[in-house]
Amino acid sequence: MSGDQLHFVYENKTGALIEASMMIGAVLAGATEDELKQVEMIASDIGLAFQIQDDLLDILGDSAVLGKPVCSDEENGKVTYVTIHGLEESKKDVAEISRRAVTRLDQLPYKNEFLDELILELVNRKK
Repeated sequence: MSGDQLHFVYENKTGALIEASMMIGAVLAGATEDELKQVEMIASDIGLAFQIQDDLLDILGDSAVLGKPVCSDEENGKVTYVTIHGLEESKKDVAEISRRAVTRLDQLPYKNEFLDELILELVNRKK
């Protein structure tokens, strides 16, 4: 699987669920077209960072904390972000993508510290 194919899978897996949730909230809040586009990009970033963190946890996590065995992706021959980009680049990317999501969120006219914290919690989680 190529990096582009993996990105497509991630975008249409967790990313799609996060995007749907955020877009519904934005529409109900009366967001403009430009704000909806911004929310869509934020959601995409959150979904990608979440999946990369999930791949990292499969390697670096603690099975007792995760509640599932670690290294299962490798044992099953599953291609992950980490197998394509390496451990250090994956850590760097999850941090960068998370910061980008928070920065984009902060550019919206509605300030919400809870969402800032939630984004960082989702992508920095230990399980």
